[in-house]
Amino acid sequence: MTDVYIDHVPENQQLVNTIDRNVIETKFDPSQLHDQETVFTLSNGYLGIRGTFEEGYPEDRTATLIHGVYDDVAKANTELVNCPNWLPLVVTVAGDRFSMDSGEILNYERRLDLRLGIVSRDVRWRSPKGHTLDLHFERFTSLADQHVMAIRCQIASIDFAGEVKVATGFDAKPNTQGVPHWRTLNYGGIDQIIWLQNQTLHSGILLGMAAKLVVEGDDTAIVHVEKSDFPTLTTNLQFFPGKTVAVEKIVTVLTSQEAELPIAEALQRLADEPRYSTLLAAHIVAWEQVWQDSDMMIESDRQAQLKIREKLLQLLAIAPLDDNQKQ
Repeated sequence: MTDVYIDHVPENQQLVNTIDRNVIETKFDPSQLHDQETVFTLSNGYLGIRGTFEEGYPEDRTATLIHGVYDDVAKANTELVNCPNWLPLVVTVAGDRFSMDSGEILNYERRLDLRLGIVSRDVRWRSPKGHTLDLHFERFTSLADQHVMAIRCQIASIDFAGEVKVATGFDAKPNTQGVPHWRTLNYGGIDQIIWLQNQTLHSGILLGMAAKLVVEGDDTAIVHVEKSDFPTLTTNLQFFPGKTVAVEKIVTVLTSQEAELPIAEALQRLADEPRYSTLLAAHIVAWEQVWQDSDMMIESDRQAQLKIREKLLQLLAIAPLDDNQKQ
């Protein structure tokens, strides 16, 4: 059984630290995959991202849902559609692709910070060839700028000397419970940036998504655009035991409900966006202000206090901050 529980409340399956207000998973159980994807969902009022792994997992249910993006379906009038997945980020070590279902998981922890709206994951992984790495993933959907999402992956070698490849891109045409809703109009990549322009099949909503990849901790690393079936950003990193390198993926997304030319706006915003640390700091300030205005205190019941904060996070995260957004 997946170890997810509330601190000092063993009968409950969720762990929330009473000071930091964290939901923590200390053991990965594939049989609980879909339940845990729900638990580790992030949202900022404009979009929500289901808590799937960046590298993917067999039978996972990835989902990025954007407020107001609907399309027609045969058995109903309309449905909220699954938008292109911005998460994919794959780490390959000496030819072995990192995955939770390959090699050996030596240590694992996944954490949802209820106060700051951040999901992180720490894994010590031994590859099928016997190479050991520490990987730290962190991501957020910005509350300071709701059209910005970001991932940071820090890689540390324990005993490996050689090349690690990092590749990242989009899943351009996801379906919604088996129903396709998107056509791709345009895509491309140059320097450290890739982009995607999609349109819903029936409602005609345009979506523009752009991403850039930045390397921290290796001045010799170069980010390339690989153009096979769909543009992917890649970088090859040289490691030795004890070396640590981080890659940062910054993503912008807009639709025709907010911008006349969403792909142009997404690219312009991406070009202007600062580094991950600056975006994260703004996101944290925004969440701290929300909690200052919205927190509830229940002094007589510790368990009720924890649960009400969980529910408050969910309500605050899914409620559009702009009341003028289209429904």
